Amino acid sequence: MYSNGFLKVALASNNLKVGDPFYNANEILKVLDEVKEKNASIVCFPEMSLLGYTVNDLVFQSYLYNDSIDALEYLLENNTYDGVVIIGSILVMNDVIYNCSFVIQKDEVLGIVPKNSLPDTLENNQGRLFGSGALVSQDIQFVDLFDYDIPFGNIIFENEETGVNFGVEVGSDLESWTSPSEVLYSNGALVVFNPTAISKIVGKDEYYKNIVKSQSYKFNGAYLLTSCNASESTSDAVYGGLKLAAINGEIEAEENEVKFDSSVIYVDIDLEKIHYARKTNSHFKADQDLNRDIDILNVYFELEEYEDFEFEKDIDILPFVPKTKEGFKEIIDVQAAAVIKRLKHIGINKTVIGVSGGLDSTLTLLSLVYGYEKYGLDKKNILGFTLPSKATSDKTLNNSILLMEKLGVTAREIPIYEAVKNQLDVIGHDEANTDVTYENVQARYRTFTLMNLANELGGVVIGTSDMSEVALGWATFNGDHMAMYGMNAGLPKTVVRKTVEYYKEIYPEVSDILDSIIDTPISPELSSSSQATEEIIGKYEINDFILYRFLCCGDDADRIVYLLNKFMGLSIDDASKYVINFNKRFYSQQFKRLTSPEAPKILKASLSPRGELKLSGDISRNL
Repeated sequence: MYSNGFLKVALASNNLKVGDPFYNANEILKVLDEVKEKNASIVCFPEMSLLGYTVNDLVFQSYLYNDSIDALEYLLENNTYDGVVIIGSILVMNDVIYNCSFVIQKDEVLGIVPKNSLPDTLENNQGRLFGSGALVSQDIQFVDLFDYDIPFGNIIFENEETGVNFGVEVGSDLESWTSPSEVLYSNGALVVFNPTAISKIVGKDEYYKNIVKSQSYKFNGAYLLTSCNASESTSDAVYGGLKLAAINGEIEAEENEVKFDSSVIYVDIDLEKIHYARKTNSHFKADQDLNRDIDILNVYFELEEYEDFEFEKDIDILPFVPKTKEGFKEIIDVQAAAVIKRLKHIGINKTVIGVSGGLDSTLTLLSLVYGYEKYGLDKKNILGFTLPSKATSDKTLNNSILLMEKLGVTAREIPIYEAVKNQLDVIGHDEANTDVTYENVQARYRTFTLMNLANELGGVVIGTSDMSEVALGWATFNGDHMAMYGMNAGLPKTVVRKTVEYYKEIYPEVSDILDSIIDTPISPELSSSSQATEEIIGKYEINDFILYRFLCCGDDADRIVYLLNKFMGLSIDDASKYVINFNKRFYSQQFKRLTSPEAPKILKASLSPRGELKLSGDISRNL
C-alpha cells in the first residue's frame, strides 16, 4: 500500500521446521495471505527463513540445496501476493555456499543479496559455513537461476513512478565496520531491510534497538529488522523473533515477544519526511559521495498506489508535545539555564515580567521561579507587573496577582488605562474606535512601561511570546513582540499548555490557579468585544500540527490537507482554509521574526532568524 508518500511494509517471523524448506515455504505463503489482506507493499522474512538459521552443517548436503531451490520455485508458482517479498535461503556458486536474501515479486526473483559479514564468535559459526558476498568478484553481477539471469550483489530496488527505493543487507552486516547499508543509503535507498537471526539473550534486544535507531538517524532513512523466532532449534540458544522498525532515529514499531507461531508487525513509513530530513542535513549532502558506488545495480519493482491508505496507527496530532515527564523536565531545565546564563553574563539578578494571567506569561513566571530556586537566586528579584487596562477581565487580573503572591515574587499592579487614553488623544484616535490602533497602543504601552521599569530597577525584560504566536505573527510589532530576552519562543502553544500542567506537580500550592488559567479561553484582552484568539486565527492544536508538518517534515499544502482530514476530522474544505490561513500569516509575518529577541531553542525545530530559519522579510507565496 502506497499513498501520498506513505509506504506500508510488514516484518514477519515465520514458523518453521529446521531443514524442511517445503514446510517453510508453505508457512511463508500462509503469512503472505495475511499480509495481502493488509495491503502491505513489502514484507520481509528472517535470515535463512526457507531453511532455518540453525540448519548448520546440513547446508553442505546437496539434497538440501536442491530441495531449497525446488521449494523456492514452488513458492514462486503459488505466490498470490502482488507485493515484494524478502526471504532467506542459500545459493551455491563454484562450490561456495552463500547466505542470501532473495527478493521476489509474484513469480519472479528480482534480485539476490548475499551476506557479507560472517560472524564466528560466541554462538555463531557462519564463517565455516558460508562465503562472504564481499569477496565475490565485481564482474559477477548476475547469476543463472531458473534459466534466467538474476541480479546479484548490492542492489537498489526502485519504483520510478513513486521514487520508492529500498535495499537489503543480511544479519550481522549491520554491525560490520563498513556495512552495505551505508552504500545503499548513499546511493538513494530510503529504506533498508535486514533479515536476521538474533538469539534471545538478556539485554540483547536493547542493544539492537540502539544500533538500529542509530543507523536510521545517521543516514536519514528507515531501517527495518526482523529475526527468526523460537521455532528455530533451541539446542544452544533461543531465537526471539525480534522486529524493529526505526525511521529517522525513532522506533516506530517493534515486537520482542518469544513466539513459536508466525507473527507479523506493520509500519507506515513517511517517505516525504525522510526526503526532507536528507535535504536539510548537511552531513548527508557532504558525506554521501564517500560511499557512492557507480557500479551498484538498480532493479525495478512494481508498487500499487491506493487512494485510501489504511494507517497502522494514528499520526501524532500533538507532535511537539513530549510524551513523558522527563521531556517536560528537560523543557523547564533548558528555560531555567537559558535565563540564568543571560543574567550571569549581564551581571545582574533582576528580571522584569508582565504577568497577564494567560498561559504564556504564566509559564514564563513559573520557569523563572524554578530557575531562581534551582540556581540559588532570591525570588524577590523576579519583578512581576500586571498592567490592567479597560478590557482586562477580573478573572485574569486576579489570577495573575494570586499567582505572583503564592510563588513569592515581587508583585505590583500598574493600571494603564489613563496612560493609554492619553496616548490615543496624542495621536488623535477616537477611544470609541476599538480598531487595531486602539489594541496596539495598549500592547506597545505595556512593553514601553516594562522596558522603562527594567531600566529603573536594574533588570531585564523577559518576553513571553511562544512559537505559535511567532509563527503566525500574533503579536504587536514592538509591543509584546519585543523583550530583552525570550523564554517561550522555542515552545508552541500546545507545549506551553502542557508544561503549565506539568508545573502543578512542582508547585501544588498554585495548582488551583493554574487550572483556572488553563481553562480560560486564550485572548489578548485588548478590546471589550469578544477576542477569543482561536476564533480569529484558528485552534492552536491545528496550527501547531501544520507548523510541525511544515518545519519538520517539509509537507506541501496538499499533503497537510490530506493529514488534517485523515487525523483531525476536518473536511477537505476546512482543512484547506486552515492551511491557506497559516501560510498567509506565516509568510507575511517574517519581518517580525527577523527582529525578535534572542530565545533558546528547546525542541527539534526553531523559528529563530539567527539559527535555522533564514528567510528575508519580503518573501511571498502564492496561496
